[in-house]
Amino acid sequence: MALLAAAILTDANAIEENNIYIGTGPAKTGIPTTSNKAPITLGYIRQSKTTSTVWGIDISGEGTLLDSTWGQNNAVKQATSFNVLIGKNMRDSQISRLDIAFVAGLKEKSKDCPASYLGYQCYEDSAPNTTREFNYGGILSWSYQKLMVGVRATGESNQLLIGVRF
Repeated sequence: MALLAAAILTDANAIEENNIYIGTGPAKTGIPTTSNKAPITLGYIRQSKTTSTVWGIDISGEGTLLDSTWGQNNAVKQATSFNVLIGKNMRDSQISRLDIAFVAGLKEKSKDCPASYLGYQCYEDSAPNTTREFNYGGILSWSYQKLMVGVRATGESNQLLIGVRF
């Protein structure tokens, strides 16, 4: 059984490549109702060696969340987005790859709840009502040996990416 598991893992490593990456970029400035915190992303991309498909996920602090909890009224904070990636390989060789992927997900837009008089986030310590909106964009990544670099552009931020390929 252990031999079969080792064979499957070895075979999976031979046909799949994985990237873990982080990214950051400049914040939007000049508008008082826009978060000016630098966007940051943590993500994962899986690249198949047998097909041209790439897919992945990422979580990003990007854009603006209007927070009306903890006694605040539309306080400007950085929003969080949860995204899926789907794309294709554009160029492949033994030591490098060029991939492009579409980013689609949901981003926080606002949080609101009745105020608590006891110091909780919301009245009776209930969860706040969070509204979300569609997040979209793209990723272009180049992998060389164990290094991955790229760019990520969405409706909320533009970021440079760096990661490891394994």
